[in-house]
Amino acid sequence: MALDKIDLRILAALQDNARISISELANLVSLTATPCARRLQHLEEEGYIERYVAVLDQKRLGLPVDAFAEVRLTREGKAEMMEFESAVRHSPQILQCWAMSGRYDYLLHVAASDLESYNRFLREELLKLSCVDHVETSFALQRVLGHRALPLEHLSASASRKR
Repeated sequence: MALDKIDLRILAALQDNARISISELANLVSLTATPCARRLQHLEEEGYIERYVAVLDQKRLGLPVDAFAEVRLTREGKAEMMEFESAVRHSPQILQCWAMSGRYDYLLHVAASDLESYNRFLREELLKLSCVDHVETSFALQRVLGHRALPLEHLSASASRKR
């Protein structure tokens, strides 16, 4: 499916406010409600919209510490990768996990209430995995930019094809 300018405007509006009503969305993209709703449904069905979420205030909820853990496995075998990836999927403190190229195999973004809480997570969960060889952690001092919307204005209709 090729995205046109209206599709991109719909996606941009939803990135800004996922709770926008169909009538407000239609008005923003210069459509009537029914064709706008059909386009939105099609974007969902085609997988351009993965899900709708609320962005919560991490500090207000008592999780002010952002830790970034670079993890190196004992070896890059299938069994080790499966063990590690299964473990991180079941750990609620891990917000994101990326398989990486370079010196480390994975990068984790971990939320914690304080340094002691992160240390407990590190000792009791991460370092207990037999597949983990080394972990190097950095702590965020300040969030400069976060939860940024994708730069849809830079896409052209031909560049936004997904097969």
